[in-house]
Amino acid sequence: MTHAQTTSGPTLRGERVALRPMTHDDAPIIKRWGDDADFAWFQWGRNPQRWKDDASAREWIDRFAERDGKLFAIEYDGRAIGQANYRDWQPKARSAEVGIGIGEKALWSKGLGREALNLLVRHLVDDVGAHRISLHVLAFNDRAINSYKACGFEVEGIEKDAVMTDRGYFADDVAMAFIAGRQPPAFDPRPVTLEGRHVRLEPLHMEHAAELFEVQRDPEIFRYLSAPPAKTVADTEGYIRSALNLAILGEHLPWLTRRVSDGKAIGTTRYGAIDRINKSVEIGWTMLGPDARRTAANTEAKYLQLRHAFDTLGAARVWLKTDAINVRSQQAIERIGAKLEGTIRNERFMPTGRLRDAKYYSILDREWPEVRTHLEALLAR
Repeated sequence: MTHAQTTSGPTLRGERVALRPMTHDDAPIIKRWGDDADFAWFQWGRNPQRWKDDASAREWIDRFAERDGKLFAIEYDGRAIGQANYRDWQPKARSAEVGIGIGEKALWSKGLGREALNLLVRHLVDDVGAHRISLHVLAFNDRAINSYKACGFEVEGIEKDAVMTDRGYFADDVAMAFIAGRQPPAFDPRPVTLEGRHVRLEPLHMEHAAELFEVQRDPEIFRYLSAPPAKTVADTEGYIRSALNLAILGEHLPWLTRRVSDGKAIGTTRYGAIDRINKSVEIGWTMLGPDARRTAANTEAKYLQLRHAFDTLGAARVWLKTDAINVRSQQAIERIGAKLEGTIRNERFMPTGRLRDAKYYSILDREWPEVRTHLEALLAR
């Protein structure tokens, strides 16, 4: 392929970023990105030095045209900061696969990759005529997965142990796709930070493991939970990984609970049993460290979750459950204004082998205004 061929094609312009065809002149830049350990890990599960020299980077640039695709440089503030591409265009199926990566780490989590992906999707749908656009992302790259969901991509499945990483173990691969014309559900909880006066709920990530473990060191936390006690940071990493796997599938939405006054992690909580069709969600999996119990932390966390569910997302029902022998939890749930629905007998096995009964509570949309006033009065004390 000639240099002229690599420079042909449209430039796609957004509010902050532009996508222009990548050329051989960009080879040193993409080689530098591939030499970054974090970029290489989250992009491919590999060690640095994706390309051994500029020549191999140029060969990679040329490969997209050979695969019926195109490679773009993502430009921001007058310089290339990443790449976006599509390949394997299938005219009959009107489908292609895409990939994207922001190479400048200082610009991660700024929404630039999301804008670039939206530009690429719009180009494929409006100009190329695509109906289906697919992508694959490593399961441990949860920030990227959340960003792709925000662009309209849906998780179609998790391929277990599909990628052998350069760190010597297998990683799961997440298959996602965008279908032109498909509208997202009206009720669709997504990762978001919820800020209060006393606590801040932050989307849970793997890097929270060390500070969350300091909370989970208290064995009292696990007395009524179906998860086994955390004895090491690795146990907490496993707990977070399980939560994030459910988040990938759209079933759960976990948060880290952080105290505003000193910035200390004091626990975790989440939405579970997310029912998009019936606009229903569970609040649970709540853990608080000893120094956060019997403070405003739990009340405000529940208030933030309920307010987000009803006022922002439009929930019809929010429910909670607790072990039938956990009287303290039942009192806390009743204190926020939830109503007892009943007891589910033999609801689950606990790690000790005990078969527990569970009490179920709920708050309905028509009850929320009164509950909200009640919670705001409690928090104002």
